[in-house]
Amino acid sequence: MKKKLSLLFFLAIVHFLFAAPSWVTDQGRRKFFPEAEYISALGSAFNQESAKNKAAVGISEYIKTEVSSSTKSRYSASEKAGKVTEESELEEEVSLISNSDLYALEYTEVWKEEDSGRFYCVAFIEKSSAWKIVNQKLQKINMEVSGLLEGAEEDRSGFWKTLRYGQAAAFERDFYSLYDFANLVNKSGVVNFVSCEQNIQTAKNALLQNKATERVLLTIQNDKNGMVYRALASYFEANGFTVSSERGKYICNALVTVEVRDDKSSFVAYPGLTLTVTDVFGSQIASYNATAKKTVGFNKDSTIEKSYRTLESACEKINWIN
Repeated sequence: MKKKLSLLFFLAIVHFLFAAPSWVTDQGRRKFFPEAEYISALGSAFNQESAKNKAAVGISEYIKTEVSSSTKSRYSASEKAGKVTEESELEEEVSLISNSDLYALEYTEVWKEEDSGRFYCVAFIEKSSAWKIVNQKLQKINMEVSGLLEGAEEDRSGFWKTLRYGQAAAFERDFYSLYDFANLVNKSGVVNFVSCEQNIQTAKNALLQNKATERVLLTIQNDKNGMVYRALASYFEANGFTVSSERGKYICNALVTVEVRDDKSSFVAYPGLTLTVTDVFGSQIASYNATAKKTVGFNKDSTIEKSYRTLESACEKINWIN
């Protein structure tokens, strides 16, 4: 009788140790991680890392991350004792590409279901912790946008006024990405950022109103297949200007320098870009002068190509001086 009781006790302990956690089902997860306090998502896969990644994918839907997934298959064949043995394996990969950090993202321990061989995991975010992070990010954007609008209102130059409005409007995507998430974790707290939303809309309206008159003529020296021209045109258009093929309100003169040096085992270049913006009377309004990062190639042509690609990237963000 004692042996039987001992066996039953042992089996009960084993069952307790290997029983599925309560969060393995969606219903159990919601009870374990109440929605008033947490954002959570359940993931499962046939290896631990993929289970965690899939759980994070569920969380990513709330924080505007980009998700990519792929499936790889592997095949192998071997011969033994005159017989060919074939093996195939299917492997699923899930990865996250995010421009912002995952707000205090945590995981449960990964649990394996022995019968199926699947692994389960819950990714979760505590809303109070997430709010501290997103609140700081929104405050920073709010200060940036407010400062740009104040500067635009004080500037007499149409070029600088438009530039500041364009920079303020460019915060729209980041702001709404954070704002939507903040509204999810703290609805009462986001009311503090309504003014920031209004300021961004003010900047956008100003750009639309002035776009027809804020025209820029681009002239490029030493361009390669229009690469720098297209990059600069994209920059100006994104910041509220209209790029014109005829003389406009502003003229932007660009000088590209790509001097390639033969360094025995390779070719090296330090591409440079000098920009000068003038009005129709020739008075200088703004300038920019920078040397991009070093480019290295094994032949001269590829080094030149890389240099111009580097300059394209440099045109995405220009720190003007007046």
